[in-house]
Amino acid sequence: MKWTDDSSSGVSSNRLCSWRPAWEGMSAIAGVAGSLTTAMVVPGTFGVAVSCALGLFAMARAVEAGVTLAKRVPLAGFAPMFINYQMLVNLLKSKASGKKNFKIKPIGPAWLERYDMASKAFMGEMILDARREGPKIDSLWLGRGFQWLPRHAQALYELTNSPIDPVRLPKKVRKVCRMPNALRSGDIGNPILHGVGAHEEDDLLRPLSSLGGGTLIVGTTQAGKGVMLTSLIAQAIFRGEPVIIIDPKSSKRLRGAIWHAAKMAGRAMPLEFHPAFPERGVRLDPLGAWTRPTELATRIAAVLPPDSGAFGNFAWMAVNVAVEGLFYVTERPSLLSLRKILEGGIDRLLSKALAISFAKAGIDNWAQQVDAMDKRQIIPPASTTSVELTAAVQLWEHTVGKDVDDPGNAVIGGMIAVFRHNREHYAKITASLQPILSMLTAGTLAKSFSPDPFDPDDDRPIVTVERVVEAGDILYLGLDALPDSTVAGALGSIILADLTAYAGKRYNRGESGTDVGRVSLFVDETANVINIPMIELLNKGLEAGIQVTAAMQTVSDLAARLGSETRARMALGNFNNLIALRSKDRVTQDFICETFGKTTVWSTSAALSSSADGSPLPDFRASVTRSISGTRIEIVPPDMLGKLPNTEFFASVSGGRLYKGRIPILVEELPND
Repeated sequence: MKWTDDSSSGVSSNRLCSWRPAWEGMSAIAGVAGSLTTAMVVPGTFGVAVSCALGLFAMARAVEAGVTLAKRVPLAGFAPMFINYQMLVNLLKSKASGKKNFKIKPIGPAWLERYDMASKAFMGEMILDARREGPKIDSLWLGRGFQWLPRHAQALYELTNSPIDPVRLPKKVRKVCRMPNALRSGDIGNPILHGVGAHEEDDLLRPLSSLGGGTLIVGTTQAGKGVMLTSLIAQAIFRGEPVIIIDPKSSKRLRGAIWHAAKMAGRAMPLEFHPAFPERGVRLDPLGAWTRPTELATRIAAVLPPDSGAFGNFAWMAVNVAVEGLFYVTERPSLLSLRKILEGGIDRLLSKALAISFAKAGIDNWAQQVDAMDKRQIIPPASTTSVELTAAVQLWEHTVGKDVDDPGNAVIGGMIAVFRHNREHYAKITASLQPILSMLTAGTLAKSFSPDPFDPDDDRPIVTVERVVEAGDILYLGLDALPDSTVAGALGSIILADLTAYAGKRYNRGESGTDVGRVSLFVDETANVINIPMIELLNKGLEAGIQVTAAMQTVSDLAARLGSETRARMALGNFNNLIALRSKDRVTQDFICETFGKTTVWSTSAALSSSADGSPLPDFRASVTRSISGTRIEIVPPDMLGKLPNTEFFASVSGGRLYKGRIPILVEELPND
């Protein structure tokens, strides 16, 4: 029988004292003793009747004691649970089929909780794997938990305002109830956070269609952020979606999980890009797919700080001029070629473009005309510029350049403007861009990130983000941020800009809405790589099928990356779903609690007074006053977010549904008993 109403805090005279010791047990023992004594001492029908009545009384009180104890058993929390890939696949397919053939139960020692099949008759003796035909997986599994309601907040309020040790039960009682072991005394976190609703625990499954708008995972170091991310990535791989993972810290555990999930799903092994291990990965071209040449300049400018202002605009213009010039001379743009142009000047590119333009115009003797010009009247724009190139520019302007309708002339005109610009000033206003291009093309990155398809010494495949998505592949980007966070941030930013451009291409092709193929993007350590294109992807990418899941530690990290807390809040406002693990940062806690909302908690008070006058026959007076009052507070108190045990979380998903859950640790093999 339900003892509360889901829509309220469940406050009643019985409810407010529900965490007391099970005093009914003493009455039950007394009833049993009385029943046995009466049966032995009192003869006849009367003795039997009294003994039965006492026995029924004992049974009723024992049931009441059991209910009280059942609510207290989970208050010691739960040790972390484990699940392997086979179990995860079986669970997802079982839920997709609508048949409940799984349950949680302890197996072996009590400290280990596992998923096990309740009945193998559903699928015979064969265990399903991701490669077999079966129902389509259309839900996301978040773990085990329950919906967090006002009554759970009320229970938490009561328990945090009273000593917890008196209501905890011995381990033997927990074993009798066949529950896994509690959190150990040395474990992190407050066990009552999950204990107040553990009797309602079930699989947390939400339809994918209700999770649009991006998912944010927030948690401090070692709180279980990687465990949650690993589970969500594995599920995306099992669903057969194109998956892109940006992992700035290059986690060995996450990488291994991705490879194992791909093997379980019967998919091709993931493509890998890693700056520190170029030999085992692919070459990635961030400028290899585009619709308009201006997109390439936008991708590179996206790596600049968000407050670059006029310098960022000029850097974009400088890159765009170089890109259009390369296309004009039929050379393939790459980060390395653009770096050489910005560092060495546009002279070589301009000279080649002029020769092509003269040839197209039918001026075959342009070189002889340049030689015949009076060089004394020609002043180069810089000491390092040749007089011959300056003369060729003047000749072009007086001949071919007069045709304003030729689109190629506009390209050369832009290069001439850069050619004549003050070199010292040009170097200053592009100074913010040149170090970034140097970082992205330094050392082995020159071949890995600016690939040459005609390089005979490098047979590694060349991929682009667009090709990965169109082929339905898995791409793992380990950016190696620990030894070189600056380069990792630049790499992640330009890759995100490339993916944003691909989302725009989908829009342009009319591929949007509910029928477009789903693409799963996972970004760990978001503060290392977030930029304006990623925010645009969060804001508009869902319509093009790009589903973003981002993980980070604190809002302050994001504010430092974007330049202000206001910008950080703007970026966070694009996430519709929030999964919050343990968080110690107060700013982050406030953000989480604002998302979760508030509720009313109730407290009771009682007052007893008595008085008597001094007459020989005193007149006694006594009164008892009881009151109940409500206070509006956060439905999840901020300080409780800092007390979550490892792998436990609160989640606001599907338009504000609030859940309390715990995520199993995904492993290849379960720990030995």
